[in-house]
Amino acid sequence: MILLRLAPLALVALLAASCGDNDKKSATPATTAAATTTTSTTSTGPSATTPIPAPPSSKGNRLLLGERDLYPLLAASLSRYVPNQVRGKSVDIVRVEGTDGFWAGRGAKQRILVKLNLKGGKPPKLEAGRRADFVGQLMSAQAKSPILLGVKEKSGQRVLQNQGVYILVSVGDLKLH
Repeated sequence: MILLRLAPLALVALLAASCGDNDKKSATPATTAAATTTTSTTSTGPSATTPIPAPPSSKGNRLLLGERDLYPLLAASLSRYVPNQVRGKSVDIVRVEGTDGFWAGRGAKQRILVKLNLKGGKPPKLEAGRRADFVGQLMSAQAKSPILLGVKEKSGQRVLQNQGVYILVSVGDLKLH
């Protein structure tokens, strides 16, 4: 009876794990015996156990939309997620855009624009290659010109237009490493 109740949970966990990040670095996370859970299920096939993979590493360079990894979504429009909150954890600063903006991500193909709300204060010293932690809000870029947002490079303008959003972060919610 217990096995019948656990079978749907194992199926849901397996499906959720398969919807994760396609990035080669995190596609095969290292797991330990304590991090992997195995659940027995009734099966007519050759295997009677279904392993449940450990969650992705919570270490560096993470962009989270709630609990969801934002990196797999960066190739398409993110407009439907406005005005959700985004958290960056040890995110790489890929490129600096003026004194109040930068591209956060894993490189030129996986990045998103971050604009700082300086609140009348001095801008922090932004440098490509540094890491940052932040909490911000997805904002629509549809009505704004990429130039007005400080994006000068053509490839960055295309990324911004494709995604349709940027992240607005209060300078107090930014921590540089």
